[in-house]
Amino acid sequence: MKVSNFIANKIKKLGIKDVPVFQGGAIMNIIDSIGITKNLDYFCPYHEQSLAMSVDAYARLNGFGVGCVTSGPGATNLITGVCCSYYDSIPCLFFTGQVGQFHIKKNSFHRQKGFQETDVKELFSSITKFSYQIKDVNEVDFIIDKAIHVAKSGRPGPVVIDVPYNIQVSKINFKKLKKFKPIIIKKKDSKIKNEINHILKNVYAKKRPVIIAGGGVTISKNNDNFLNFVKKLNIPFVTSWTSQDITKYNNKLYFGTVGRHGNQCANEIINNSDLVIALGFRFTPKAINENFGLKEKIKIISVDIDQIELKETIVKVENKINMDLNDFFSLIKKIKLKKINNISWLKLCKDLKDKKFLNNLEDASNKKLINPYLFFHKLSDHVKNDSVIITDAGANLCWCMTSFKIKSKQKLISAWGNSPMGYSVSAGIGACYAQPKREIIACIGDGSLMINLQDLQFFKHHKNIVLKIIVFDNETLGNTKLGTQDAFQGRTHANDRENGYYSPDIKKMSNAFDLDYNYLNKNNNIDKTIKGFLKKKISSLLHVKVSSDHNVIDHTKKYLNSSYSFKKN
Repeated sequence: MKVSNFIANKIKKLGIKDVPVFQGGAIMNIIDSIGITKNLDYFCPYHEQSLAMSVDAYARLNGFGVGCVTSGPGATNLITGVCCSYYDSIPCLFFTGQVGQFHIKKNSFHRQKGFQETDVKELFSSITKFSYQIKDVNEVDFIIDKAIHVAKSGRPGPVVIDVPYNIQVSKINFKKLKKFKPIIIKKKDSKIKNEINHILKNVYAKKRPVIIAGGGVTISKNNDNFLNFVKKLNIPFVTSWTSQDITKYNNKLYFGTVGRHGNQCANEIINNSDLVIALGFRFTPKAINENFGLKEKIKIISVDIDQIELKETIVKVENKINMDLNDFFSLIKKIKLKKINNISWLKLCKDLKDKKFLNNLEDASNKKLINPYLFFHKLSDHVKNDSVIITDAGANLCWCMTSFKIKSKQKLISAWGNSPMGYSVSAGIGACYAQPKREIIACIGDGSLMINLQDLQFFKHHKNIVLKIIVFDNETLGNTKLGTQDAFQGRTHANDRENGYYSPDIKKMSNAFDLDYNYLNKNNNIDKTIKGFLKKKISSLLHVKVSSDHNVIDHTKKYLNSSYSFKKN
């Protein structure tokens, strides 16, 4: 068997049904092998960056994704998408073709030897969990299994395998193939139990405890375990953006997302708590307010699988517990939990949620153009209960996360840590292949859409793919425009028509690629337009006109001094 055929069969055994590929001389053997392998299909994005983001979204929905590109520029174009997977801990595998071993440079100071040769291993070493160039035919099976294990174990992430041309076309001797056997080191249950008992002791002792569910909860597939945990304790919880879809928005114990562009009530609840327990949560500047943890009486306990995240926290954490959440919840199930009597604390949380869960939803029916907060609020009333919503970067991301009301079976996706322009449409393609029976919606700004121009060609010729694209057009790079205006005395270079950025004619773009076009510019037409748009059984684009001055709510410093009194139970 040829190595390329062996690789195709390994992909098939992973349960992957659709592989995005981008053709090139150094990868053509692997692509040909995928093409002739039964029950394994491929699709062809029009840019390697789009391909990487398709793999990323596929993995977010199905657990793992695989993509294939050629050497040199094919590999370098993957970088932005691979970063999305790395920062958000998404397990996926990329095969890059490479020039034959004879053409690979031997000296690191030698710039290039073979045509389109690039040192992929070194290039991706800082943004993957494992990057490796195959050296010998007999290690192919070993390296693939090792890469998959590394990608899925511990804190997950992407891996890259670089396969030289001559190895792809070589024959495999199955008797000589090296086999990979992972070494699994399990933490002692007694130590884990002691740490959990310490957490519970604090929960029972404090008057105003709150839990933050970070991305680690959803990545480790512990959504149900987490919800059972907080329900048994009767404890309020908030989430990061990455885990907002852990539960429906009207869960009685759920109080929104924290951070600069989260829900106001979540930030105020953190500020008025006396104990914060963070599970799989990164204390990043975007995810917390500047007042987070500054009050003397707030104790913070953090549980994270990544020891480095615990060491590098930017807030004072009293107890840093390095633990896999799978181990945490496995033992929690064996412990009899006591329901906390915290009526006054939950009442305060509920009052805050009633008043401050949603922001800026005033009826703007008499105002010009669309209020995007109101739009997302209404969009959440019309999408299906199991739909997948993918949002892009900048203002549309912030508008969505503040106003969209999640239902229990929905999935809300974005490239949270990297947040590149052009993610949502590319990811939308991958999502359509991962979950073809679900309603997939991609939300994006006019600036980001230009980065997806080549992707519109995909919908023109793939009528079986149904993606609903919502474009928020404010004729500016809105998020940075408002930021530069504040920072530079009203100057806003490279953000709008007066300063070098020229927004596209979205209707003409849609027509050029035979994409069904819809338009919305009045708030009192939102419900009717959304209903008609979502009913269509073809890929469609909804052009939403927004004012270039419509701001993004920022909670930074706003609640530093906010506090509320409550009665002891």
